[in-house]
Amino acid sequence: MLCDARRRRSSQALLLALAASLGSGEALAHGEGERPLATVPAPPPGDGAKAAQILREIEGSVATAPPPAARDEADGGGKADGGGKADGGGKADGGGKADGGGKADGGGKADGGPARNAAKVVAEPVAQAKRALQRAHGARAAGDATNARRLDAVALEWAETARAVLRAAAVEAAAAEAAKQAREVETKLERARALLEETQARRGRAAAELERIEAEAREATRAATNVEAQRIEAGKKAAARGAAPRAERAPAAQGAGAKGSRDAGKAAAPAGKEGTP
Repeated sequence: MLCDARRRRSSQALLLALAASLGSGEALAHGEGERPLATVPAPPPGDGAKAAQILREIEGSVATAPPPAARDEADGGGKADGGGKADGGGKADGGGKADGGGKADGGGKADGGPARNAAKVVAEPVAQAKRALQRAHGARAAGDATNARRLDAVALEWAETARAVLRAAAVEAAAAEAAKQAREVETKLERARALLEETQARRGRAAAELERIEAEAREATRAATNVEAQRIEAGKKAAARGAAPRAERAPAAQGAGAKGSRDAGKAAAPAGKEGTP
């Protein structure tokens, strides 16, 4: 990119020097302070016609993008329409496609910045190309065909320089947009990473709380089981203590009954004997 900028500056300096060397009164056929015409007459086939074709493509590329106000009204809310690409224009003569506007802002903002920047960066070389075409027309009108051809070549050089500058501006705009999207993606990634860390921390706290609750539940169950076991054991002991006196009283009562029976038998025996023959 730096080499391209240096090359463009050197080519512009050479073109300016060539235009100054060819700026005689007979060749220029116009005053030195004259501005280029708004519409340059169509040059004959050759370098001048190629330069005019390139200039038309550049102007069409720059004029393709609508102004910010028109884009806001067309989109209804200030959002860029479609997929976010601004079609740059048609094909250049023998040089591929002229990328006029690069990419529009795909994030939904209609700022019209690339179109304005493109118009600014190509303004000087386009003006120089038109001025060279105008002077070539004047030279042809004056009968100086040699200098007219030279000026047509100068115009073609300026037009190709403008096209190269326009492409460089489109590439720069695309790089800036890619860098912006990369920063947005990085920001989203950082937010997602922070959210993931927070989620993991919450999950860890929830797992610790669940473990604590389960431990408390196990302890409460163990305590309740011990209390129930103690209650059952106490009931068994109380039942055993109540059954021991009853067992002791039962044999005593049985012994007293047997003794009474024997005494009753002895008392009834003499009476029986008295009745026997």
